[in-house]
Amino acid sequence: MLRIQAKRMSQLKPMIIVLLMLTSALAGCTGTDGVEGIPGPQGETGEQGPQGIQGETGPAGADGQNGADGMDGQDGADGQDGMDVNESRIAQLEAELASKDVTIAILLGNISDMEEELEAVDNVIEMYYTMFVQIQNDMNDLESDINCLIRPYTYCAGADLSNADLIYANLHDANLRDANLRDANLWYADLSNADLTGADLSNAYLENSDLTGVTWNDTTCPDGTNSDDNGNTCVNNL
Repeated sequence: MLRIQAKRMSQLKPMIIVLLMLTSALAGCTGTDGVEGIPGPQGETGEQGPQGIQGETGPAGADGQNGADGMDGQDGADGQDGMDVNESRIAQLEAELASKDVTIAILLGNISDMEEELEAVDNVIEMYYTMFVQIQNDMNDLESDINCLIRPYTYCAGADLSNADLIYANLHDANLRDANLRDANLWYADLSNADLTGADLSNAYLENSDLTGVTWNDTTCPDGTNSDDNGNTCVNNL
């Protein structure tokens, strides 16, 4: 019995709650407003939505009108008058230039004189050089003459034996290259195998001389001819 009543009570309980809710609602419609309740807690912030699509670019605006021209500026101040030319200064400069020209002309004249003097010095040097060469040649000739002994196998190359008395001289195998034997007396001299290349025998006396094996080469024969034109000999041109 008690279980049946409890079961009925449990079934009536929802109905009672619904009636109370309806009663409260009806009471709110006809009764005075109650005290405002305490605000509930703020809810959580929602997530940010996606970015919107950019709109299309609008057409370009029309060009603006040109502005008006500005006003002309004021005229500048007049410049200062130029300085007058100093005529006396110009004349002074011209005189200095003329003086410099005269100095240059003098220097050029001095240079010309110095060149002439240098040329004269060159001539003197050349003259002394020529004299030196001549003296050297004379010394060589003297040395040859000193070394040139009248004997067989003697060395008398380039010796000056002009007008020498060489009668019966024994000069076989002698070196008489380029010797000066002009007007020399070689009567009965022995010149066998002697070298007379380039020797000058102009007017030399060679009667009865022994000329066996003599070297005749560009030799001036006693009669003034050249041995090269006489078959390389002077035997037939004494």
